[in-house]
Amino acid sequence: MRKVCLTLSLIIIVAGGTFAQEINFSRVQDMTTWYNQSLKTDKLNSLKLNYRNVNYAGMIAYNSVAAMFDMPIVSKAAREKTNESYFSISAGAASDKSNQGILSNTLGMLGLSYSIPLGNNETYVSAGFQAAYYDSKFNLNGVSNAFGDQYNSYGPIEGGVTNDMLATGWSYTHFNINAGASVFHNSEKSKWYLGASMLQVNKPYMSNRQKSDTLRLKAGISVQGGYTYKTSSNDQLSVDMILNWQGPANRYFINAAYSKSLPSVEGGAAVGFGMGYRYNDAIVPNIELKYQKLTVGLLYDINISSISAAGISRNGLELALRLDF
Repeated sequence: MRKVCLTLSLIIIVAGGTFAQEINFSRVQDMTTWYNQSLKTDKLNSLKLNYRNVNYAGMIAYNSVAAMFDMPIVSKAAREKTNESYFSISAGAASDKSNQGILSNTLGMLGLSYSIPLGNNETYVSAGFQAAYYDSKFNLNGVSNAFGDQYNSYGPIEGGVTNDMLATGWSYTHFNINAGASVFHNSEKSKWYLGASMLQVNKPYMSNRQKSDTLRLKAGISVQGGYTYKTSSNDQLSVDMILNWQGPANRYFINAAYSKSLPSVEGGAAVGFGMGYRYNDAIVPNIELKYQKLTVGLLYDINISSISAAGISRNGLELALRLDF
C-alpha cells in the first residue's frame, strides 16, 4: 500500500508538470517557439521532433513526445533577402503518457507571428500569438489497492463506494491563448535573441464539472534568451536559457554548448557537446551531430533534486531531431 501511495503521489507531481508550455524538453534552442511564438528567428522551414523518457525508480515512467513545424510565409526569392519583414506560422502536437495508462495528456497548437527589421543590420522585433487545445485524463482503473476505503479486515467490500479523492476517471479539456514578443539579430558571426511571453492568458478553468475562480489556471510568464558566436573555422559557442513562472511555481533551464565543424565531410557536418542545468532538478549532459540540414541531439538527465533524499532514483533520456529546409 505504501508503494502504491508513493507511486500515485509521483503521478500527481508528473500531472502537474507536463503542460506542453512547461520546460519538458531540454533542447530549448530548438523549442523556443513552444514558449514564445515570436521566436521564429529565421526564414527556413523547420521540422522538430522530440522524445523524452523519465523513470522514477521503476515505480512510474512516462514518455513525452512533441512534433512542431515552423514555416515563414515568404516567397523563395524573399528568403534570400536581408532586412525583410515576414510572417510565419507554426503547428505542433505533444503528448505525455505514463505507464499503465494512468496519466494521458495531449496538446495541439497553432501559432502566427510577424517580424519587422530594425535598421539594416538583420535585427528584428517580432510579436506572435498561439491557440492551443489541451486534454488531460487521469485513470486509476486497474491499479490495485489504490483506494483503501473499499476494503475492511475481511477483504474488498462488495458494492463499496470509494471516497475518490484522486478523481479516477477525471478528465478535462481547455483552450489556451499564449502571446509573446521578442527582439533578435542574425549576422555572419553571431546570433542572439531575447523574448518574453505570457502563457494561458485566458486563464482557463481546470475542471469541466465546476467552474470557479479557485479552479482557474493561473497565467504563466516566460523569458527566453540565447547567444551564438561562430568562429572563423565555423565552430560555434552558444548559450540558451528559459525561465518560467506560474503562480508560486518556477522552472529555470540554461544550456551551454560547443560545436566543432567538420569541413572534411562533404556537404558540411559538425559534432557538439553541451551541459544543461534545470534549477533544483537535474544537470543534463548532451551531445549533438549535424549533417547538412539535419541535427540529432541526445541528452541525459542526472537527478540532483531533493527527491533523492527520499531514496528515489530518477533518470531521463531525450532524443531530438531537427530538419531545416
